[in-house]
Amino acid sequence: MRLAWIALSTLASFAFPSPGTAQDLMPDVEYFTGKDSLPDKTKGVLMLSVEGVKFTTKDGALIFNIPMGSITQVERSTDIRDASVGKKLLFGNLAGSRKQEFITISTETSSAAEAIVFKLKQNTAAGAVAKINFYRKKAGASVSEDSAATATKSNPQPPR
Repeated sequence: MRLAWIALSTLASFAFPSPGTAQDLMPDVEYFTGKDSLPDKTKGVLMLSVEGVKFTTKDGALIFNIPMGSITQVERSTDIRDASVGKKLLFGNLAGSRKQEFITISTETSSAAEAIVFKLKQNTAAGAVAKINFYRKKAGASVSEDSAATATKSNPQPPR
């Protein structure tokens, strides 16, 4: 009987989702730069919703929150790094380049402006930008349809 009740309640939650609880999770994200209060690179999870963009630890502890009303622009960029000389000598043509994807969330409030940069897993930045812009539209913000995307090539690799 208990198993049937659990199955029924699970089906009901899918059939009648509660309004306002929609969110998307972007795991394995690395905060890169942009917040004065958080100078170090930090790994975590982006939680995207109509309320805003939350950056949390993998355990769910909030690191910082970006309210949706303060976001003015979302951009993605790609950095392509050639393989090192050692890899090229060792592997020849099999030594491929490394592609990194970033999103930049620009924010403005009455007292400050920030450009917060996150490094995402490969091939997920475009989806993250689309989801943030989707939630911005749901929140009533005007969103430009030409979301900027740039690709840069680093050769040689920049210093770390």
